[in-house]
Amino acid sequence: MEVDLDDVLKSVTDELFELYIPAEVETVEKPVSPSQILSFHRNYVQKNVPVKITGCIDAWPALTRWTDDYLVSKLGDTEVTVAITPNGLADAICDEKFTLPFERKIKFKDFVTEIQEPRDDRVLYLQQQNNSFNTEFSKLMSDVDSAPKWSSDVFGTDLDAVNFWMGDGRAITSLHKDPYENIYSVVRGCKTFTLFPPCDRLHLRYRSYPLSRYNEKGGIIPEDGVVPWINIDQKNPLRSESRDLHPVVVTVSQGETLYLPSYWFHHVTQSHSTIAVNYWYDIDYGPAYGLYQTFDAIARAKGY
Repeated sequence: MEVDLDDVLKSVTDELFELYIPAEVETVEKPVSPSQILSFHRNYVQKNVPVKITGCIDAWPALTRWTDDYLVSKLGDTEVTVAITPNGLADAICDEKFTLPFERKIKFKDFVTEIQEPRDDRVLYLQQQNNSFNTEFSKLMSDVDSAPKWSSDVFGTDLDAVNFWMGDGRAITSLHKDPYENIYSVVRGCKTFTLFPPCDRLHLRYRSYPLSRYNEKGGIIPEDGVVPWINIDQKNPLRSESRDLHPVVVTVSQGETLYLPSYWFHHVTQSHSTIAVNYWYDIDYGPAYGLYQTFDAIARAKGY
């Protein structure tokens, strides 16, 4: 009896979606007690399932302090690394090239001035992912919990990095995945995540694109190398023609936190001048990792 592999794979991913992948992201309260920590780990971390959490940052002074005026008073002349693009798409496909943003250091007060009065010809975004909060934004350390105990207890590991995000409402994060457990807290504004579970790797097609970078005027400059990236609408992955994908959309508003599990594909948009802080934790190389590697190997064998 001849078996169609694509039908089998679709059946597998559909069953996974029915069994444990939520059609909507649940909302729970921050786990505090040992029993709540254990329950959170079993229900979400062990199952590799996203969940929105309330109460994680209620005690942060940042929630009330982080106005533009306050941030400028703390960081005004501090030089911060800004990603600059002509269209809001950094680390994304543009003109059939994987294009990095132009990056430069500017004074934070100048960044805020442009966020308040955006230019038509460029989009600014603070998006450094190299533990930026503890380096460029360390003057804000007393306004947040620099190393949340509850999440370290949930993951059973120490914090790996903390990042600060702030930018123009036109800035878009194209669809990608991260090899980290991610705790993502929105301090101001809101962010909308379009999520795809790891099993959708079977239906997400990668292509190799020549590497390039924007220059300061928005032109594209070739660089050496190629980058494998997901061949899907960079601004809205929901426009994909594939009926085999299982998107889950969740909006995280001020004061809320998203647990974004490792290897979940995510595309992110935001309201203007949104600010967020996220915490990365190293993954546990257990069943979720092994399952993703299996999906990835099959997808590669299919030419995806």
